Amino acid sequence: MSYSRIAASSVNTAVLGEPLNFRNGKKANNRILKSPLSEKMYRWNEHIEEKLGLPTDEIINLYSHWGNGGFGLIITGNLAVDPKFIGEAGQGILSIENTSAESLKIFSRLAQAMKSDGALAIAQTNHIGVQAQTAYTNSLGEQHILVKEVANPMNFSVQQIKENVLKRFANAASVLYESGFDGMEIHSAHGMIFNQFLAPKNTRNDEYGGSIENRARLLTETYKAVREVVPESTGFIVGVKLNSRDFQESGISREDIIKVCELIENSGFDFVELTGGAMESVVKEVQKRHSTIAREDFFLDFVQFTSKIFKETVVYITGRWQTANAMVTSVNMGLTSGVGLGRWSCSEPDFPRKLIAGEIFSCPDLKFAPSEFLIAKHAAHFHIKQMSEHMYDSQNSTSTTVTDFTVEDEANNFKKACGAYKTELEPIGGYDRFAGVIKYVPLNKST
Repeated sequence: MSYSRIAASSVNTAVLGEPLNFRNGKKANNRILKSPLSEKMYRWNEHIEEKLGLPTDEIINLYSHWGNGGFGLIITGNLAVDPKFIGEAGQGILSIENTSAESLKIFSRLAQAMKSDGALAIAQTNHIGVQAQTAYTNSLGEQHILVKEVANPMNFSVQQIKENVLKRFANAASVLYESGFDGMEIHSAHGMIFNQFLAPKNTRNDEYGGSIENRARLLTETYKAVREVVPESTGFIVGVKLNSRDFQESGISREDIIKVCELIENSGFDFVELTGGAMESVVKEVQKRHSTIAREDFFLDFVQFTSKIFKETVVYITGRWQTANAMVTSVNMGLTSGVGLGRWSCSEPDFPRKLIAGEIFSCPDLKFAPSEFLIAKHAAHFHIKQMSEHMYDSQNSTSTTVTDFTVEDEANNFKKACGAYKTELEPIGGYDRFAGVIKYVPLNKST
């Protein structure tokens, strides 16, 4: 498929193909990261806690495409460590409850698919805290209760924190390591439990509240709990995801943000994935202003000072990249070590291979406006669903199997389908309560 692309000049992309070395000795083949994305296709049709959220054949098929796409590092979507704290129906779960010999084999198959051409396989692990869903509807239309009432982790005792958070992340690390994963990412963005503890409104009067060091303790102790079961000497990578908007919206001061980043660097995290803004505009602004940073541009300031804090912790930035020029410039200027790609990897899973080879210099020009974020998310999920229908086949380009939303008519038709889908899901509580992906018939298909 020859996509219509965002206008861009050609640039030498060799720097993006350089390997990245992590402090524990592990190495990524290049600087391109497949960012975590919601897949919504894990095992949810059986309401059985021992099987809920395990990878399906479709998930393994899906990751075989990314696993052959030329990425240096691939991260899964959310894997919840506690089945009572779920962010959306259909997401993955890696919990004490579903850990078994069977689940080890399934996660091993997933890791193998991700590592098909040498990428490092990383699982994103999360605990959503007080934002958890209480009920869901599976893809068969059956409604189930997850939990009658969501407990507020801010009220956990110290012992409950150890049992319900630290122990669960440690279990996830153990399963992932035994399954052949190269590492895990602890999700501390988008309002997850760690952000809830980091916020100034955390009024706990024990070692998990008060000073920024105390409010960050849950995150740093989770890292320590993971390292107790999977030490650095194993080569197992542990990263963390941060979003500048979480800091901004919760009112954390610039000084405290700097302290959090210093704690992450000094704790031993191997990498940090930063997000929260549009990197195309950030790079242009830095080029224009050089060392003068506008304080009203929070993400620009965030990127600038974090690039100076993280020395041993490898920095990846995920943030609506569009052109090779911005990616290359950002690396050369020292703003980031690696580049994270999200939605583009759904429409073009072999984007990194073509980018590093100098065959393309920008992303597909999908006909969705920035304000149509949820529609673009549905489009990514639809591409995910299309890729999941079969394993990667070296004889056929994956891009030819997904619908081309750079075509205006196709994108407009899909927008109409999204409107109908939203109406359809309203009676059951919306998108996050449904364990499934939008059904859509492309214009060039009759069925």
